[in-house]
Amino acid sequence: MSAESNDAMHLAATSAPAPSELATPELIERRRTAMARYAEAFEGVDDLDPKGPAGHAYGVRKSAWLTQDYRRIHRRQAMNIGPQEVIDVLVAAGVKNWVLMGLHGYVGYLAQPRATQDVDVMVPYSERKRAVRAIRDAWPDLLLRELSQVVRFLDPADLGPDGQPKAVIVLMQPWGTFQETILKQHVMLDPETQHRIPTLEAALVSKYAAMVSPHRDVGKREYDAGDFRRMVLANHDRINHDSLCRLADEVWEGAGADIERFLKAALEAQPFPI
Repeated sequence: MSAESNDAMHLAATSAPAPSELATPELIERRRTAMARYAEAFEGVDDLDPKGPAGHAYGVRKSAWLTQDYRRIHRRQAMNIGPQEVIDVLVAAGVKNWVLMGLHGYVGYLAQPRATQDVDVMVPYSERKRAVRAIRDAWPDLLLRELSQVVRFLDPADLGPDGQPKAVIVLMQPWGTFQETILKQHVMLDPETQHRIPTLEAALVSKYAAMVSPHRDVGKREYDAGDFRRMVLANHDRINHDSLCRLADEVWEGAGADIERFLKAALEAQPFPI
């Protein structure tokens, strides 16, 4: 990663205003007092929610099922492409170094799986042309959008509210040193599905990097923060802190200590320092 990128990450992680600065202490206290009267209505509501990780096999099946059900009811014209179909195409084409990213990569670390409409796979630059060709051959009707560090395949039959086609497959290439390290050292094979997925530490660092990036849409960063918190709560006793901090330090110098602050905030139900 360039010095400029490191400086941007550092700035995002250290100089953004804290949530308490966005409102006066008096306003926050009035809000808390007003909402306290509803405490009885919320008592025990979340007690039966799952607390442990779902596991990749269950999580990816549940996520794919939710997406398929949505398309069947609301987007019948859309292509129904899931993670297994994409993986099968890449493997058949001889792409060897790949890892599921995005929701399908870390869904097993969540206690409650959710849906997503695109399949994110990271491959090194050396495998990019082979992977792109394989997907184009398998789904020739998809629209291709190539950028320097990502290739998006859009479904022309599935339009968003703005009339633009939605991405259904996203091929990522490493934009930072930490992602190159993930491909080399932090990929594990799920024994049931044979999917190549990021380790827990790699999933957390990836979410952290997205969460503190000044280049990412604010709404998406809020999703990142929620997923990071849920992964920590469901897996905190399984985190290898040495591995986590070494990988985080490749995002920006000092991120290893910073991500530990994020872990502490998640476990103590405190706002993240962003």
